[in-house]
Amino acid sequence: MTVPNLTLTMLGASGSGKTAYLHGMYNRLSMGVQGYYLYATDPDLDLDLAEDWARLRRTGTMPKATSDRPIAYEFVFRRGMRDLMTIDCVDFRGNAALDRRGAAADVAQLEERLSVSDAIILALDSEHVAEWISQGAPGNLDRDDDPMEISRFSRAISRVFSRRMQDGDPVPGVTVLLTKADLLAARTGMKAHEALQVAGQNFGKLVPVLAGDGAEGVTVALCPVQLGNFGAAAQATVDASRIAPKNLHLPVIFSLRHYLSEGIVRNRQEMSRLSASLDASRGELEALSQGFFGGLFKGAQKTSARQEIDRLVASSSATSTDLQKAQDRCRELDQEMRGIPIYRDGRLLTD
Repeated sequence: MTVPNLTLTMLGASGSGKTAYLHGMYNRLSMGVQGYYLYATDPDLDLDLAEDWARLRRTGTMPKATSDRPIAYEFVFRRGMRDLMTIDCVDFRGNAALDRRGAAADVAQLEERLSVSDAIILALDSEHVAEWISQGAPGNLDRDDDPMEISRFSRAISRVFSRRMQDGDPVPGVTVLLTKADLLAARTGMKAHEALQVAGQNFGKLVPVLAGDGAEGVTVALCPVQLGNFGAAAQATVDASRIAPKNLHLPVIFSLRHYLSEGIVRNRQEMSRLSASLDASRGELEALSQGFFGGLFKGAQKTSARQEIDRLVASSSATSTDLQKAQDRCRELDQEMRGIPIYRDGRLLTD
């Protein structure tokens, strides 16, 4: 089975914590989580990320937010010694999806990038999600008074989905990242899992474009993550002794899971096509072989038909093998995703 290359784009308002998440995710997975590993293909990038994390551990200094120059990362994601996928990841500044066209070069870059993305991570600050929960999880958030900028990000994402669906192409998997998840409990007075349950049950009110009647073909994971129990939402420096990473590897797991599931659909379609072609070729060979003169004068045509049958059988076998491997990997990845709300076609699949 060919190792897939996944194009991943990260979105989020300024201060949402997506850049800090990326650093924490890399640190956790570079050390290994449940046998899964992530490595930067560039050794210098590996050192940069390691130094940023070491600085956080020593002094509590959080990674700097992304500037107007998007940061590109190339990773290899592994299970033990086996490569599962390569990841082409780009982190854009928070306002890149919010500014007018022509305001900065990264605005157009982001639009182009989203059009080819296999996976999208949308970071929402749990401080604001907790406030929404405390208000009763209302729908129709005020566009002019939403620090998460959900409506603007929703527009960018929905344009990608609309174009892909019109062209008959696979759509990206979306992870809605609840960053600074320790704030879910701290700001609602609930237990963290209770606050997540409220968010999950009312997800269609929080991000309507990704859940509800209009979300056909959309697959979303709602994933709370945190670097630690830091309390206040926006800090340049935190108490390093309170670093306590949670769930940082799951968005990568989900992105691979979704990519493979789309491949399973395509492999099944290919299996059906190959089966129909194989039936047709066998029927052609049978027709060529009928009658006395068929055996005498149609040798070249029959040889060609047999060769086509052999090619189709080989292609069918290879596709079947890829399909089985993808299904096996999906079952393995599903074990990691237990407890994370996942939505398909607007409906909650798991609690």
